Amino acid sequence: MRSYFSASKKVFRQLLGLVVICTILLSSPVNSEKVKKPGAANYYSFRLKEGEVKVFIRNETDNSEWNQYALEKSKDLIRAYESFTGVPFHQATGPVYKSLPVGERNSIRLILKDTVFLNGTRVGGYNNASGGLPGEVGIFMEFGLVPPGYPALLLHELGHYYFSEPNWLAEGIVSFLPFLLSKKGFLKLDSEELGSVVEEWGLEEKAPSSDLPLPQSFGSSDPKLGLWPYAKAVRFQAVLCKELGSYGYRMLLKELSLKDVQDTNSLIRILHSIKPIDWTQVLKGWVIAGSYGPYNTNSFSKLKDWEGL
Repeated sequence: MRSYFSASKKVFRQLLGLVVICTILLSSPVNSEKVKKPGAANYYSFRLKEGEVKVFIRNETDNSEWNQYALEKSKDLIRAYESFTGVPFHQATGPVYKSLPVGERNSIRLILKDTVFLNGTRVGGYNNASGGLPGEVGIFMEFGLVPPGYPALLLHELGHYYFSEPNWLAEGIVSFLPFLLSKKGFLKLDSEELGSVVEEWGLEEKAPSSDLPLPQSFGSSDPKLGLWPYAKAVRFQAVLCKELGSYGYRMLLKELSLKDVQDTNSLIRILHSIKPIDWTQVLKGWVIAGSYGPYNTNSFSKLKDWEGL
């Protein structure tokens, strides 16, 4: 199984960018049910800080044990997000639910399949939690990418309930946070689970000659960029965490989960309110055009660089 994921790692990281970002999630005592046959729908509910969250899981594979695993990981992640950011799930997910009928709000829908297609193309998975795409609402995933013990994609997609826009910020946050939450004791992940998270960061990715600031690279169709924008987005979060420190970074996440931040000027204002330094120099190359400052494309390219965050 491990060799399969090594072979599919590039596909997985491409998926993180192709996924259509929307948002939803769960937490609390388990209402456990067993799947009686592939495709059976299972309903659960959890109580969070500001009320109940309904969880719908439809497993169309033969791997019925996945339901309980996904349920527990989802519950643990959302509780960790609530604790770390100080923002209740029901408050953070307002932008995700706003376009849905009232009866479909405050609910999470996870659909597991053997293969996942979007518009006729096999994509491995996609996120339609907000209903922005035609068809069924929910997070769709292939079992081969999210088996028990390898929760990286599940954790990533659930994170979009808190952080969805702009994508050049959100993609890095939801990839980085499971690692940070685990290291800080907010989220329990064993060594294999933590390894699955780190494996998808693309630490081996090198900056192409056409390297662009994140806001431009995420809107670019240049094939030469490859997977670099996503690898860069994760490293950018490490830069912010390093500069702000643990407490300052938590304050940043709280602000980002509550405010509509669409451009670099908005981000700089928030950063300056937390730590009044010359953020333009820190952010050059990353989200502002210009030569890199104290952190360059080789920063946080090795796992040891992350251990001190």
